[in-house]
Amino acid sequence: MDKQLLLMTGIALAVVLPIVIVILHDIDRKDKRKDNFGASLSTKKNKNRTLFRIYSVLNDFPPAQTYMKKIRRRYEILYPGEERETAIQTVKTTLVTWLTCLLAAGFVYLRKPNFNNFWVGIILIYVIHNEIIGFMIHRTETRLLEDMVIFLSEVRHNYHVNRMVDDSIRNAMEGLGYEMKVHAGKLYEILVSNNLREEIAKYNAATHNKYLKMFLSLCVGVLEYSDKKVHGQFLFTANIENLKKEINMELLKRKKLSFLFSGVTFVTIAAIVPIDAIKQFGISMMPELDTFYNGKPGIILVTTTLITTLAVYVLNNYLKETNQFLPKEYRYLKRLEKVKVIKRALDNYTEKHYGKTILLRDTLKQMGETISPRQLLLRRMITSMLAFILSLLLVFYIHQNSRILILTRVPDLSSEFMVMNQSQQEMVKETIRSKVNAYKDMGDLTKEKILQELDGEKTFYNTRLNESIAERILDRVIQYRQEYLKWYELILCFGIAFIAFYIPYWMVLFKKKILQMSMEDEVNQFHSIIYMSMYIDHITVKDLLEELELFAVVFKQSIQECINNYNSGEIEALTALKEKESYPPFRRLVDNLIRCDVMSMEKAFDEISSDRENYHDRRKQENEISVQKKADIAKPLSWLPTGFVMAYLTLPLLLASIDELRMFKEAMQNI
Repeated sequence: MDKQLLLMTGIALAVVLPIVIVILHDIDRKDKRKDNFGASLSTKKNKNRTLFRIYSVLNDFPPAQTYMKKIRRRYEILYPGEERETAIQTVKTTLVTWLTCLLAAGFVYLRKPNFNNFWVGIILIYVIHNEIIGFMIHRTETRLLEDMVIFLSEVRHNYHVNRMVDDSIRNAMEGLGYEMKVHAGKLYEILVSNNLREEIAKYNAATHNKYLKMFLSLCVGVLEYSDKKVHGQFLFTANIENLKKEINMELLKRKKLSFLFSGVTFVTIAAIVPIDAIKQFGISMMPELDTFYNGKPGIILVTTTLITTLAVYVLNNYLKETNQFLPKEYRYLKRLEKVKVIKRALDNYTEKHYGKTILLRDTLKQMGETISPRQLLLRRMITSMLAFILSLLLVFYIHQNSRILILTRVPDLSSEFMVMNQSQQEMVKETIRSKVNAYKDMGDLTKEKILQELDGEKTFYNTRLNESIAERILDRVIQYRQEYLKWYELILCFGIAFIAFYIPYWMVLFKKKILQMSMEDEVNQFHSIIYMSMYIDHITVKDLLEELELFAVVFKQSIQECINNYNSGEIEALTALKEKESYPPFRRLVDNLIRCDVMSMEKAFDEISSDRENYHDRRKQENEISVQKKADIAKPLSWLPTGFVMAYLTLPLLLASIDELRMFKEAMQNI
């Protein structure tokens, strides 16, 4: 394999991976030495203040904001309810990982790699770094859920002994893993706090784990309204058992996704690693392939392969993501939206396509997206403009590369030069190179002028040979002068920009399809939440909606709007919620919520308690179907880069074979 390729692969594996893991583990090790849960690090206050300011600045920058939210999820588990410490640890990890990747990319650049190796190296660094962060986040979250199952079992056992929620939590903390122990300590602090509601609000704002929020809600319900027996057992212990089932189902779903998606990223990315090795092998076997691999066709095919690989990698990451989508602020789009010229253009478009804008707005709300149709349109415009600029730069690069090849490389000579030995052929090639460099900027150039100069130099005494050399020189000079931006290339760039304009919208539809796969599972999960809450005294429909909103993804936006409008009229808000959503099982659930106005919640949702086991089995089956559907989409996608790489290997061989047959035919005709 090519030395540069081995070097860059080694950099990605030996530099990025170990440094990131060591740094994150070092931070974890320091955290675990703390005696107080969620306490700040023992560093100088001014240093922490500086880091927090850096976090605030980076959080206003869209690419950094998205990246830091992924890392922040991990530190929210380690620092529950500690907003400032979570931000400080997030920015530390961000700066270290960015610096590591920057150093690796800089070292790759200083080695002066070719086009293929440079971009393959950059993609490898990006993917490996992204996989490290994703792996550590998912590992921490999974470990927390596994420990939470043990924790809930201990709390349930202790509650049977002393009937005290806070004491049950305190006694259950022994033997837990670090992550769960931190959260258990924080939950205990909240439950014994004098400002209970304020502490609950702070914890819920800083923590995204819905199961912990639900457990806290159950504990608070017992503290405020006491416990009671339902069907012969305490309601609190029964709800803990139901919550354990929900967590076990989530763990099973994660493990199933992990199993089915194992190897998908490797298959996607591994295909592009030998690209340059394929090129070197092909040229060493058939030198005439140099024209393809280092020319326009090779660059275009490699670029298409790399773009396809990145696109497939991103799509597969969306498919295997199990966490609920966190809301984004889109600050840069909001700022650009206020610019007068852009605002006028957006106003004109939305006025002309008012109906489509309303439908798109409803679609975005159903998906829980915080981006508005106008902001999505602005993003599409930016994507289109960037695609046009990048494609135009690629065209200029291809032309410049072709000019360099014309000036520096001469492909194998045709059959009429075959009678010459190797040294004579090299003399011919050197003559062609020197003359092309000399004549490239000459105004009026003809074959006769070139032939006259060749005859005058008397390098070659064969007139027919000089004529052939003159033809080749003239052809290469003409090729050199034709390497400029053509009108059809400009149209092609506009075509790429037109396609790029629709990519953000297609991504919205793709995300919508993924969410729709989980629609029935989400409604069944709502039934489980209602079953845990319906027997609690003094619970209202609004309280129940707030509990459902914690677990919602597909219906999150609609439920939030219903809660906001609830004070204006209960029945009106619920009716509006029903009209917004078209999914029949969810509409039936809202009907039952409306019936709670004329009957008790227990009677309104009587079918849930009577058909409890069927709901559980149905959820399990729907989870398996949903996960399998995602895997069925991801696996064929992951083989697309391999198809392009196979074309990169076989297509030039096929074209070279056809060209050899043509040359053989010409030679036979000249006999």
